[in-house]
Amino acid sequence: MCVGGRAEKDWGLGFEIIDIRRFEPKDFSNLLEAEGRVWSEKMRWDFGASTRVITSCLRDKRLSGYALVDRGRIHGYCFFFYDGEKGIIGDLFIHPELNGLGHERELLEHSLETLLATPGLKRIEAQLPHFEREELEVCFQPRSFRTYLRRFMTLLLAGRRQNTTGSGAQLSAQNAWWQQSIDLIPWDKRFHDEAAGLLYQSYRRHVDAMINDQYTSVMGATRLVDNIFQNQGCGDFLPQMSRMAIHRPTHSLAGILSVTCVRPGTAHIPQVGVGKSFQGVGVGTAMMEAAFGDLAQAGFEQVTLTVTDANSGAVRLYHRLGFETFKTFGAFIFDRNSQVGLED
Repeated sequence: MCVGGRAEKDWGLGFEIIDIRRFEPKDFSNLLEAEGRVWSEKMRWDFGASTRVITSCLRDKRLSGYALVDRGRIHGYCFFFYDGEKGIIGDLFIHPELNGLGHERELLEHSLETLLATPGLKRIEAQLPHFEREELEVCFQPRSFRTYLRRFMTLLLAGRRQNTTGSGAQLSAQNAWWQQSIDLIPWDKRFHDEAAGLLYQSYRRHVDAMINDQYTSVMGATRLVDNIFQNQGCGDFLPQMSRMAIHRPTHSLAGILSVTCVRPGTAHIPQVGVGKSFQGVGVGTAMMEAAFGDLAQAGFEQVTLTVTDANSGAVRLYHRLGFETFKTFGAFIFDRNSQVGLED
């Protein structure tokens, strides 16, 4: 059998797309092991925690979606779940031995058809890091999805020194953020609720709010913070490496930077935000430089982050700090209610 001019391996002619709820978690073990290797090699991320969560959800039949099956063996899957009136495609993965045969589009087509036919569903979100945006646009664009390019970026920490970590640091009077009476401190739980409010104010009319609508409400932003701080949704939270910027005169939060550990030697930045009143004076850069110094001193080799390509100011900042792109992928959004006025 040939697909796109390429001879398919002797997998037989029996590929089927089957509801994942018909299988037990053990049936996915080989596929999840393969996905873990891909996450480690391509995204520099330990997929172990995600494997445990997915396995638990499969066991409890909490995920919907489809598996690519041949002769009883699962070679790929696409799963999704519902959050109120929103559907979220959580993952799409094909075993590397089947790369280039187009099976990912078959799984995706089935999932999209199911989601779009779900009564009352108003929004669908998908971020699929295993695939380049161009590989999947053919499935999304005909269904009126908006598509966004996302970047995985990394910064090597060799040679970084600890600096600007708090009240004991030697701070230059030329730093605009210091002149604004701002201190940098490690993450402080007392500002937890304020951190969610700051994220909301920073991102509610931002392109990232188009991709993840949790940024459009304080409740949603609180869930984002909780996912990092309590649920370890983006790795193991590192409170001493994370930063908060505090405005001394008002004792209010001016900025936040969360840092996690996603595998030995690799840190990740899930969230960075600066209050509207404090943007443009280097608060974000100062928090990042302070964290980089602490991470290097603690033996971390690199730090990664993801950014939307349309967020050109952030991309320029990260390049200026020394980050380089090592992987790109697509984010895809369907919304029955147009969100007028969002910046993209």
